[in-house]
Amino acid sequence: MTTPTLQRLSSRLKLRHFMLLTELDRERSISRTAQRLNLAQPTVTRALAEIEDIFMTPLFVRGRRGLEATPAGELVLARARNALLDASALEQDLASLTAGFQGVLRVGVIPFLSNDTHDTLWRHLLGLRPALGFAVEEATTDRLLEAVKSRRLDCAICRFTSARAGSGLVQQHLYPQEPRLVASRAAARRLARRGIDWDAFTSLQWILPPQHSPIRNMIHAIFASAGQQVPAPVLEAYAQKTVSSVLRQLPDAITILPDDIALEVAESSGASVLPQRLQWNLPPVGVVRRADLSNAQLVDGIAEALRPRQR
Repeated sequence: MTTPTLQRLSSRLKLRHFMLLTELDRERSISRTAQRLNLAQPTVTRALAEIEDIFMTPLFVRGRRGLEATPAGELVLARARNALLDASALEQDLASLTAGFQGVLRVGVIPFLSNDTHDTLWRHLLGLRPALGFAVEEATTDRLLEAVKSRRLDCAICRFTSARAGSGLVQQHLYPQEPRLVASRAAARRLARRGIDWDAFTSLQWILPPQHSPIRNMIHAIFASAGQQVPAPVLEAYAQKTVSSVLRQLPDAITILPDDIALEVAESSGASVLPQRLQWNLPPVGVVRRADLSNAQLVDGIAEALRPRQR
């Protein structure tokens, strides 16, 4: 494979080429891509040939499932997706400038952030000068990390993970959270004077966070250390309003929540935080960004603003 030079790429490569490549990868068919882009099929065929000539190597081959990216194609597609995301972010930033802001900051948050953390975050962000526009996405840690890696988000307030050196991510610790048991009022009255009684706990109706989230993994570890099977949940949910409502409706509901969230849910649902302590810590909450983020100082300022409130 002959490697194309920077001069060759800069003089011939266009953003529309990247758009075509991502559509071909999605559709796995020249005819379907042509239909989706409202182009004639020969036009798409010629455009792909032109792009492969620019990169001096085939980017797709025909396989059993249609078009399949070659190793070089996978490499180019990864860069293409990043370039298109950067272009989309630039579009948002320019629209923000027109509206009188100095760009857009894209922030991800996990659902289990307390009201106090949210208030501190927005007090800081809305006080920034020059003023920024904001886009916020709420999701589980795994999804937020993918969004940060793919440049859809500038940063995320989520749980620490075992990100390895070379991952391209910077994680900044904010605060720990302790897991607490929260039970509906009737169940809490029965359980309050007992110690850690797993037989009693597992007989209740459990509300658990989604599969494969860091807190769900921690809950599985708690049950395993107690020699117990994780009960089949009556509900899998992160949304606090949903959890609070089910705790109000079911007299024998129980869940495990971070300590600050447990207090908020108990207050809104009439449930109780049980006095039993689980002797575990959740993965800590932190701010995650890419190492090459252009506005890294802005994100680091978020970490500084949130960290003192949690000491």
